[in-house]
Amino acid sequence: MQKFLLLSFLFTIAISSSQEIEEDSMLFSEALELYLDDYNQQADIALQNGDLEYAKNLFDTLVSNHLENTYLDKLNFEGYKNFLSSTDDFDKPTIILTYTSWCIPSKGEIPALNALANKYSDLMNFVVLYWDKKEVVKAMAKQFDQCIDIVYVDERQNKHMQTVNLLKNALGLQLCFVLSASGEILDINRRPPNYLNDSEEDSLARNVSFISEQVAAVYLDLNININDLPESLVTF
Repeated sequence: MQKFLLLSFLFTIAISSSQEIEEDSMLFSEALELYLDDYNQQADIALQNGDLEYAKNLFDTLVSNHLENTYLDKLNFEGYKNFLSSTDDFDKPTIILTYTSWCIPSKGEIPALNALANKYSDLMNFVVLYWDKKEVVKAMAKQFDQCIDIVYVDERQNKHMQTVNLLKNALGLQLCFVLSASGEILDINRRPPNYLNDSEEDSLARNVSFISEQVAAVYLDLNININDLPESLVTF
């Protein structure tokens, strides 16, 4: 009887360990399959009721409870003036900002991104991912600092449409993904909206604050005390 109980105990531990490994290595796509429908239903109701704050809270909860600590599915793309061909090529923690040519970023976004990428690119990759064709990317790429990697996915040619649909359509277009060096998702956020009546100064301050928070997530993952940095994350 004691032998049976011991074997049962060991079997339970083995299953528990297996489940932990499974959860620890869950892909972003697998988590979305489990939780996205419920999120969409609740978010639709919130938007129909005009409750934008609750809709935002739903998004933040989805990310913090179910998407953080999953692993980004491999995505193949084309590099513009660089040699990146997929997410497997990221050798450092990475901040990915997703763009399209018809979603105009707010006035201060690119200046803030350029300044902070220039300051912290030795520690992390800054990647701008365009859902567009090469001709469009070529015209847009001139706005960005040379330390930012510009990549693009032309959906007409991409063979990994499932991953493209997950990243582009599941949570919205103007997103920021923060990844560890191993591809683990540290955070996902919607980028600041483009307020038409916003002053350039206010927009710049908002975007510096936003991008600084993404940089801070990397520092926290590396166990670096933000207060020990030589310069503040919110000024440049």
